Amino acid sequence: MKRFFTLFLFTFLVAQVNAQSDYRALGELIDHRLDSIFKASQTPGVSFSVVFPDGTTQTFAKGMANVEKDEPMTADSKMLGGSTGKVFYSVVALQLVEEGKLTLDDPIYTQMASHDWFNRLPNAKNLTVRNLMRHQSGIPRYVFKESFQEVVKKDADRVWKPEELLAYVLDDAPLFEVGAQFAYSDTNYIILAMLMEEVTGKDLYDLVQKRVLDKAGLKGVVPQNKRSYAGLAQGYNGENDPFFPGHALDAQGKSRYNLQFEWAGGGLVITTHDLAVLGKKIYEGEMFGKALMAEYTKGIDAGRQGGEWGLGVHIQQTPKGTVYGHSGFMPGYVTNMRYFVKDRYAVCYQINTSDRAKMSIMRGLSALSAMVSDELNK
Repeated sequence: MKRFFTLFLFTFLVAQVNAQSDYRALGELIDHRLDSIFKASQTPGVSFSVVFPDGTTQTFAKGMANVEKDEPMTADSKMLGGSTGKVFYSVVALQLVEEGKLTLDDPIYTQMASHDWFNRLPNAKNLTVRNLMRHQSGIPRYVFKESFQEVVKKDADRVWKPEELLAYVLDDAPLFEVGAQFAYSDTNYIILAMLMEEVTGKDLYDLVQKRVLDKAGLKGVVPQNKRSYAGLAQGYNGENDPFFPGHALDAQGKSRYNLQFEWAGGGLVITTHDLAVLGKKIYEGEMFGKALMAEYTKGIDAGRQGGEWGLGVHIQQTPKGTVYGHSGFMPGYVTNMRYFVKDRYAVCYQINTSDRAKMSIMRGLSALSAMVSDELNK
């Protein structure tokens, strides 16, 4: 028996060493391919992280975090995550459902009707957690209101209250009846976050810290609640962009408007490593009970977005099988996180430009993320 156990242990250790060696070789291939993709682009910088099936992580960075200051992009460089922040908030929501503090399908009117603003929301009486998370509320996007875009640029230090964001859609006609269609809207997650604060009595970012970052062991994610951040890469938007053209940060490294406004519509400064790690943990059932995964990934037609949308997850059918994930945008930054279900690996990639003329690299990064599947299956 002792000899058998020794042989078993030896075989296991050899297998582990070989697997790590394979991932090192695969990492070298990814790095080489990424280098070619980057050099063929006009993108200032890119960060690309992979979490392999056994949890091994590798991050690859190319180009510049700040062209003017000659600062290279590194594995530790942070960028704005845009709407990928919703991935973090969806975890908190599902945990609260699991604990009985929220329900997916009961109207939230009884919990929120005491707020005068809530009664003025489109479809207020029929809103549920499920249709907020799945973008079936029929509530418009506040961020695209011309009046909001004008105001947010006037005072770079203005701190926005959530109800001030919602004010731009109060008394609007709904886009459709609750549950009738899909229409992606950051406003849904503003309302969801206010509900979560209501039922817990805790600040949204405190909930994220305890329930997501601490639980997943993430160290590179910070709240997007001010104008400057250590290690934040400069963001380069198109010079003709109608919302906020040019550089995201001024010469002192401060954003040219208060990034705090995004709040639960995104609202996190991240690294690709941490978002990739979180994606794998979520979609493998480590962040809330596996019984809720069926609800989480129960998708509805996402229309022009393509694929299906679940409770904070974009679901796509690809030649490599089902892929879960989420993308994000803020002026100067684009993010994409993907988890390949069959092969059990996650990737996240970010670029520090949202200039459409310089974003062709995204096709190459998507292909590179799928290439990992081919290599794992050789």
